[in-house]
Amino acid sequence: MNDVSEPMQALKAISISQLAIGDSLVNLGNVLEINENEKNFSLVIERMEQRQVWNFSKTEEVIIKSDS
Repeated sequence: MNDVSEPMQALKAISISQLAIGDSLVNLGNVLEINENEKNFSLVIERMEQRQVWNFSKTEEVIIKSDS
């Protein structure tokens, strides 16, 4: 029998354009900065005690941890 001591967080798929600072991307981490240019979004994400930059196409969909 599996016992889950904490409730599972809800996951939500959203367009990259709807992403906000403070959102938590599944398997990556918390979004610290969002920069948009002509072709993509560059996200600064707190991951493994580092600030990492990840680039996403403007048409991408991402999965975030949702509080609701």
